[in-house]
Amino acid sequence: MFRFCYPLILLATPLLAQDQAELCTVSAEIAGLAVTERAAGAAQDRTAETITIALDGPRASYTAAVEPIVAWVYSLPEEQLTADVAMAYEAACLAQ
Repeated sequence: MFRFCYPLILLATPLLAQDQAELCTVSAEIAGLAVTERAAGAAQDRTAETITIALDGPRASYTAAVEPIVAWVYSLPEEQLTADVAMAYEAACLAQ
């Protein structure tokens, strides 16, 4: 019985990895946009709304991630608001 599951697992693994990579890429984009908006002085709720509206097409499925990522960015000390935030977010996401 389990021998039939092995090919499915082997086929699914690259798909899961691809989904993880896409998730991390889009999430990092959200983090980067949130940093930009916060640095420009935008309010947290306005930033979340702006980013949610900007997610169109296939990326629209990531709208549920906007609020928590924006909240995380707004919890960072101001001196950490650099372009490195998005790269660090993506690297941490991919490492999981």
